[in-house]
Amino acid sequence: MTLISPIIEADCVPLSQLQVRERAVVHMTELDTDEREALSAMGLHEETSFELCQQGQPCIIQVEATRLGLSSEITSRILVRRCGVCN
Repeated sequence: MTLISPIIEADCVPLSQLQVRERAVVHMTELDTDEREALSAMGLHEETSFELCQQGQPCIIQVEATRLGLSSEITSRILVRRCGVCN
């Protein structure tokens, strides 16, 4: 039997704190329903892995082959887990 350790929120940071080229996985967000739905439609939802391309205004992330530009106000409310190797 394999045990998976639970995600500890202390391991999460706002997306706005990542460094360029850093990979992370979305853990949870503090966004309202409309914002979550809009981001989900663009491919960014819970457990999505991505790479940070550019920090600032806008913040640019790459989800698979798609790049998204996000405001700093949004990136400060999206919590992520840093990862060395993401799927």
